Amino acid sequence: MAEDSTEPEADRSQENSPALSAGFDKYRSLGDSQLMIFVPKDVVPPFRFKAGGWELLQSSIELGSAMKARIAERGFLMCRVNDDQTGWIELTDPPTRRIWG
Repeated sequence: MAEDSTEPEADRSQENSPALSAGFDKYRSLGDSQLMIFVPKDVVPPFRFKAGGWELLQSSIELGSAMKARIAERGFLMCRVNDDQTGWIELTDPPTRRIWG
């Protein structure tokens, strides 16, 4: 009987996992290769025109809890990768296109 009571518990945890296992998609700006955006899987990234378009780099990736929280707040997480590729800076809006001026 104890085994039967644990099966529904396991089933409930599996019901929640598809939302968590769906993951996130990572895109790079076509206008600025150092500009990246993360969105929930299969969601069209915002700022398409400001970024010059987006190129899908990775699909269904997992992110850390802080990055997930940011995406839950805004629907996306955008960042600029450092020139030396050692880190990134979070952005709330794409920068103006300084590379074309």
